[in-house]
Order: sequence, then C-alpha cells, then structure tokens
Amino acid sequence: MLKSGVDLHQAVLARLVDCPRGRVLDVGAGSGGLARKLKAFGHETAMCDCLPASQWADHDAGAYTPCDLNTGLPYPDESFDYVICLEVIEHMENPLALCRELKRVLRKGGRLFISTPNILSLKSRVKFLLDGSFVFFNYPPIEWDQRDGRPNVHVYPIRLHELEYYLYKAGLEVAAAFTNLRSYSWRLFFPLEWLIRLYARHMTKRSHRPDRIPLDRIYGRILTDDLLFGTHLIIEARNAGAHVGQGVS
Repeated sequence: MLKSGVDLHQAVLARLVDCPRGRVLDVGAGSGGLARKLKAFGHETAMCDCLPASQWADHDAGAYTPCDLNTGLPYPDESFDYVICLEVIEHMENPLALCRELKRVLRKGGRLFISTPNILSLKSRVKFLLDGSFVFFNYPPIEWDQRDGRPNVHVYPIRLHELEYYLYKAGLEVAAAFTNLRSYSWRLFFPLEWLIRLYARHMTKRSHRPDRIPLDRIYGRILTDDLLFGTHLIIEARNAGAHVGQGVS
C-alpha cells in the first residue's frame, strides 16, 4: 500500500470522537465543512475567517464572525473548550501571535488542534534539495499575492521544531504530533531514508556531550512514519487546567 490514512478533517475528528461535547471554535473555517461535522457530533460550533458575513451562506454550520486573523480573534478570553486551526498558521504575518490568540480563547483544560504542511517529509526534503522550495510552498509569495489578491499566500514553512516552540511560548503543552495521510511511495528511496536515520543517530550521539543540548526527544518525533511520510503536521496541544466539556448545556 503506497498511501494510508484519512483526510485532514477526519484525522482531527477521530481525536475528538470520545471527548466531552463542548464549545468549538474553527479558526480559518473556509466553507464551514469541518464545523458541520463537529455540530453533527453534538458540539456547539463557532467559526471565523476573512470572508465577509454577507458572503457566508452556510448558517447551519454555526455562528460565523468575519475577522482579520492577523489582528486577533474576536472572542473573549477562555470562550471555548476546543479550538481547531487547520492550514492557517503558514499564512499568518506573525505565527507566534496567532498561537497566543488561540491560547487566549481556549479554556483551562481545553485542547487545540493545529496543522500546517509537513515540510519534514521525505518528499518535501527532496523537493527542497532540488529547487529550494518545500511541498505546498512552490510559488514565490510576492507573485502569489499579486496574482490572487487574497490572504491565501503560504508565507511560513514551519517545522515541528518551530511550531512546538510557538505553542510553548504561548503557554500550551504539546500532547501529540501526528498526520492525516501517509504516502509510502517515497519509501522506495530507501537509501535516503537510511541515510537520514543514520545521520540522526550520529547527531543524537554527539548531542550527549556536556556542552550540547540532547536531541533524543526531537529526533524521536521527526523520525516517526507520521513525520517522514505524512502530508500534514498536526499538533494536539493542551491548556493545562480544569476539566472541559461544560460548554453545551
């Protein structure tokens, strides 16, 4: 089998299926497809994105609020049990500021699910070696912005290293790093995978010197099949605190 997994929405929904029902915010909601699925699960849904309210047609998906995500979220502190932000952070002018806003509106004990293109995959590494750009970051941002005139430019390619740091600085704890769809066709280039693992082993060993920072933890995550072959990097993070699930009466 050359591919395995589910679409991005299903990967996140699978993590929420056994969680208590609560208030969910979909940041960068697009057409509202994810919110409709969450509502069918019994969650109370809210959405925000750059689309004007007059153009929002799917009122059955939940409450929609137009906003510029670069300037903050239009919600009070600790308003939601769950916050979902899929394929948004790579578009933002300030990724760390976005993470702080996501944490601000998340209740104590709440969960955040955030995703971005997985630039650590074998496919993306090879592409960068060949033409200096990662998968999903093919076009120069200036030309992309001038052509489209919409806030959909992929500006920041973000590794697990940076994303977990942004979340840490925002006050959130990373609970899991996973993907939605694995493409194993790149395993055909097994010498490259072997070389990456061998190099990681060498660097991990060197990092155990007294003057170095140990690399066991980060290599333990980025050498999983999810990160080597996954399409998107998905992080589940938590706002440490009280139990959640009281948002829906």
